[in-house]
Amino acid sequence: MVCAPQLIRCADHIDHRRQGLVQTDAGLTNPVRTAAPSRRGRPRSTRRHRHADHALRHTRRSQPQRRHRVHAAPPRPLQPDRAGRTRQTRSPRPTGVLALLDSDDDCPVEPARTLHEHAQATHHNVPLVAVAAVREFEAWFLAGAASLAGRAGLPHGLQPPPRPESIRGAKEWLSRQMPPGATYQETAHQPSFAAQFDLDAARAAAPSFGKFCRDVKFLVTGERERHG
Repeated sequence: MVCAPQLIRCADHIDHRRQGLVQTDAGLTNPVRTAAPSRRGRPRSTRRHRHADHALRHTRRSQPQRRHRVHAAPPRPLQPDRAGRTRQTRSPRPTGVLALLDSDDDCPVEPARTLHEHAQATHHNVPLVAVAAVREFEAWFLAGAASLAGRAGLPHGLQPPPRPESIRGAKEWLSRQMPPGATYQETAHQPSFAAQFDLDAARAAAPSFGKFCRDVKFLVTGERERHG
């Protein structure tokens, strides 16, 4: 015969099993496997999912972004005749060409004649004059040295040497006229000296500079000046 307390305990046992709990003398146990709570009060499975999501996001960020490469076709090489036509259409046609060079120890007539003949064979429709300075360009500064007196350290009483075009080493001559430690520099002194020296004095003392002046006048006016 079952007493009433046993019936009540049996009914409670059935209700607890429905809820997944079993009541024993030691207390309540959970026979159904569920996620055990973590120290922070969250199930371990939830924490694992959170770590997995974080690792996935970190992996996506660390992976380098791939860029699409655009392969351009190599440019076509221009043919010689086509390249020449392209340059002529893009650049304006010159009205005249003045070529100036140093003859050094050579005859000034030969290099100027060779350059002029080459220009006539390749660009016969463009006026060209070629002038070769006897020895070097700075020889013209020596011819007009009096007008450069007192400039760039040159003495105030500077006078041109006799036959300036016969001097080999006009740059060294100008350096010797400057104070100790100073030397003639083409990039520093040539533009300023060319703008300041006396053209008439240089033309009278340097025949090659006289030819240069006549050729420049021909390019500007189209008229040849007779050399007396």
